[in-house]
Amino acid sequence: MVPHMSLASETRALAADTLAVMRHPDARGAVLLYTALSAGFFVYALATAGIGWTLMAAVIGVVMLPVVEFITHKYVLHWLDLARTSATAQFWNRVHYAHHMDPKDTRVILAHPASVVLLVAVLAAGAWAIGLTPLAPIVAIAFGLFAFYEIVHFACHMDGEMRSAYFTRRRQEHALHHYIDENRNYGITTAVADRLFGTRIVDKKALVRSPTARNLGYTGDFADRYPYLKQSEARKDGADAA
Repeated sequence: MVPHMSLASETRALAADTLAVMRHPDARGAVLLYTALSAGFFVYALATAGIGWTLMAAVIGVVMLPVVEFITHKYVLHWLDLARTSATAQFWNRVHYAHHMDPKDTRVILAHPASVVLLVAVLAAGAWAIGLTPLAPIVAIAFGLFAFYEIVHFACHMDGEMRSAYFTRRRQEHALHHYIDENRNYGITTAVADRLFGTRIVDKKALVRSPTARNLGYTGDFADRYPYLKQSEARKDGADAA
């Protein structure tokens, strides 16, 4: 049930939920890193690019965030072919597969910082290729939005109830993605892209449980043919047992 709250109450609840995430040792370090990088590039952007282009980059980033989330989640993080080689399987395992296998494991909720830096570098390279320069505002906004994304994503999985209507709604919709149908509700911070592409669902009763919600299709003959993730899981189980 999503609570109905006044704007003032929702603001206080959002702050409390965010602080709860930041107190968690598995979230605090990465989020603070991205926030610090965003702040540093933001100051540099204001000094070199000016406030006009910096604000424009912020608007573009906020508008593009739902679509970037959707495309990255659906077409990269759920790309089964990443399991075909040892190197890409290990990458996939760290950035998403392990998270789907155990959504409550707080150690694998957030993306590895190296993959975040790589994603920001790709976005910056794309901006440079189409002439969107200077790049400092784009990098600043990208790191800032990613910090926000990670806070919301972590809140969707951490123990305890959320106080705000926003975090409660995001948690409910994201739970359907993990536990019922991995082909629905790709959006993390909003449902905008899922509405746009027809993948949003809010009624659990309208869904049929997908047999691949946890393993993302890595099962059966395919898993036998490309056993790299199974080998990784065996090593993890051995380490946990030790």
